[in-house]
Amino acid sequence: PVPPQYGLVFDAGSTHTSLYIYRWPVDKENGTGIVSQVEACSVSGPGISSYADNPAGAGASLKPCLDRAMKIVPAEQQRETPTYLGATAGMRLLRMENSTKAEQVFAEVSKAIGEYPVDFRGARILTGSEEGSFGWITVNYLLETLVKFSFAERWEHPQDTEVLGALDLGGASTQITFQPGVPVEDRNTSVFFRLYGTNYSLYSHSYLCYGQSQALKMLLAALHQASSSAQISHPCYPRGYQENITVAELYDSPCVLAPSSASPALVLTVTGTGDPAACGTAVQRLFNFSCGAQWPCGFNGVYQPPVRGQFFAFSGFYHTLHFLNLTGGQSLSSVNATIAQMCSSSWEQLQLLFLTASRTQLRDACTASSYSLTLLLQGYKFSHTTWPSIHFVQQVANTDVGWTLGYMLNLTNMIPSEPPAAVTGLPSCSWIAATVLLAIMLILTFCLLAATCCQRNSSGYEHL
Repeated sequence: PVPPQYGLVFDAGSTHTSLYIYRWPVDKENGTGIVSQVEACSVSGPGISSYADNPAGAGASLKPCLDRAMKIVPAEQQRETPTYLGATAGMRLLRMENSTKAEQVFAEVSKAIGEYPVDFRGARILTGSEEGSFGWITVNYLLETLVKFSFAERWEHPQDTEVLGALDLGGASTQITFQPGVPVEDRNTSVFFRLYGTNYSLYSHSYLCYGQSQALKMLLAALHQASSSAQISHPCYPRGYQENITVAELYDSPCVLAPSSASPALVLTVTGTGDPAACGTAVQRLFNFSCGAQWPCGFNGVYQPPVRGQFFAFSGFYHTLHFLNLTGGQSLSSVNATIAQMCSSSWEQLQLLFLTASRTQLRDACTASSYSLTLLLQGYKFSHTTWPSIHFVQQVANTDVGWTLGYMLNLTNMIPSEPPAAVTGLPSCSWIAATVLLAIMLILTFCLLAATCCQRNSSGYEHL
C-alpha cells in the first residue's frame, strides 16, 4: 500500500497561531483523496504580529509545534510534506503600521521553519477575500457539497446539493462568503471558482478592524473619548468590575486613533456598569448601517446582496456563543434573553457561575456576545426568519473549520478545476482476473476437443 501524504499549515492569526497537520491517501483518482486532520497544535504566546519588536521570538514560538509535527510525520516523508504559513488580519495591520517590521517577522518565521526537513513553500499574508474564500472551500469540502466519493468508487460532483455560506470572526477581521441568488454587482466583492467541473460565483468580503479583539478595543476607545476624564464607565463590563489601562495600551493599534490631547502614560480607570440596553447602543455605534447609493449593503457602505441558504459560523462566532451554551440551535429570542441576563449580572455573580473561566473571558462575555449578535443581525442582515439557517460549529468530521484546509487544498490542487477524463479501460486487478479466466476457458475448450476426437476414434474402431 502507498503511504499517505501529509501537509502542514500554520494559521498565524492576530491573537494566536496554530499548526494544522493534515493527512490524505495518495492512491485516489487524480490525487483527490479524503483529507483528514491529524492534529492541531496551539502555539504558545500571542500572534506573530505581537513580535514586531522581537522578530526572533516569533520564529522561536513556532518550534515546539514543529517538533511535534516531526514526531507525527514519518521521517522518510518529511521532505515531501508541503508546509505553509498564512498570516491574516494581525499581520495586515502590522504591515499598514510598519512594513519593515512585518518583513522582519516573516523573515524570522521563515528561517525557523526552514530549519526543519519539510517542503516549505513560503509565508505570506492572505488578503481578506482569500481568507473568506478558503474558509468557504473548507466548509463545503468537509460537507462534500463540492465533490464526493461515490459508491461507484469515483469522485463526482454531487447533484442537487446546495453549497453553504461561511461566516468567520477572527481577532482583527470578520469575513462573510456565500453564493447569492443574484449576480454580484460589485466586482471588488465577487469571487469566482471552478472546482471539479462546476462554476461557483460567490460574494465575499472581509471587514478589517471588525474582528472581535479590535472591535472591543474600538468600543473602549469610543467610551474613553466620550468621557471627559480618566474615569470610563463601561456598560458592557459587569457591575463591580474595575481595571486600569494606560492610554498607550488602549491606542496600540491602527484600528483606534488616539486623541492628540491624551498623554500615553496617563492611567485610565475602567468601571463596569452592567447595563444591557446601554451596551447594545454603544456596540451599534461602531457601525454605519446606512447604505446610501450602495444598496443593498452590509455596513459601512459595503455592497452585500441578501443572505441566502444555510451558513456555518465558526471561529469567534462559535467560541463566543459556546461560552454561553448557545450553539445548539436555540431560537433568536432565547439567545437574546441569555445575553441580556449575562449583561445584567454583577462581577461577583459571574465569578460564582463560571468557576473555570478566566478573568478576561468573564469581563468580555457580554461585550463579545452583544457584538457578535449585532454583527450578524444588523451588519450581515440576518433576521428572525433567517436566524435558523446559521449553524455555529467548531469542527466537521473531526476537522477544525477555518481557512487553512481550503488554503492547502487550493495550493496542492486537490480539488482540480476539471474532473479527470472517464477511464474506459479496466483496472490492473480486473485485467489479471480476465487473463486467468481466459486461460481456464482455453484449457477447457482444448480438453473438450480432445475428448470429442477420442470418442470418434473409438466409435470408428467398433464399427470396423
